[in-house]
Amino acid sequence: MVSRKTVVLALVLMVAGGAWAFADRSGEPVSAARQQAATADELSARLPLYRLLHAPTDAQWRIDEAQRQLTIACMTKLGFRYRPAPAPKPSGTAAEHPTPFGLETLTPAGTSAAEDGPSEVPQSKEFNRALYGDPDKLISAHGKLIKVSRPADGCQAEAEKRLLGDERLQWLQLDIQLGEGEQEARKQLNNDPAFRAANARWAQCMHEAGFQQKDPLSLLYGLPRDTDLSTNSAAHADVRCKGDTDYLRVSYTRLNAVQQTWLTKHASTLTAWNSLQRRQNAAARQVLHAQ
Repeated sequence: MVSRKTVVLALVLMVAGGAWAFADRSGEPVSAARQQAATADELSARLPLYRLLHAPTDAQWRIDEAQRQLTIACMTKLGFRYRPAPAPKPSGTAAEHPTPFGLETLTPAGTSAAEDGPSEVPQSKEFNRALYGDPDKLISAHGKLIKVSRPADGCQAEAEKRLLGDERLQWLQLDIQLGEGEQEARKQLNNDPAFRAANARWAQCMHEAGFQQKDPLSLLYGLPRDTDLSTNSAAHADVRCKGDTDYLRVSYTRLNAVQQTWLTKHASTLTAWNSLQRRQNAAARQVLHAQ
């Protein structure tokens, strides 16, 4: 099933450097770093756009699970066996979140994704046509940065239509707008005096540790992809300096304010998004109740 993260992940690929890589919290052996990661989890969870786009909620679980069950029923009716894993319920533990300020722990980002299980087994052309629809028939929405296309028909599209009716394109457009709003807010933060001062304190700490970096993202982008963060001295200094200068608390607090300002300026987008989310949730309740 295609989750609502699809649009946001597409934005990750479009924005230079991948500043919004996702991180998970597992197995950090250093207690101070673990505490810092927990604090970052809490601060990220307060971001208004995180709560809309990324936070695991009961409502989103119902929507994902209803779409899954509808898709299975559609494929079965067409004579195909399709058994994707059930949608994961919110666990109450720290969830993946974008990391707009570089490293938050020395645990590599994306560890959990690699443990989710094998990718889908290749299927026949007929199976894919039933699931994903006619590849020549798509719906597309545009943002400032990206264009996202989805199948116009097929079982997955039919499942989405059951929850959204004729508002699939509108939902896709709103998802793009909020995702780009998240990126725009992060760029606007670079002009915030308190955030600039936090970068300066972090850079001074790094200088004293023997590293010349202007901000955490420039350090992260300079590391080779195969860097072992647990043994890299620059990564260790980065995480330590963030703790010593209270960098993450200041940065997330200021980003929270900038995101809230963005949402205030785009109130109509937020209102429309919330309305369609409620519509999907109500329809998902009906689907699951009927099972």
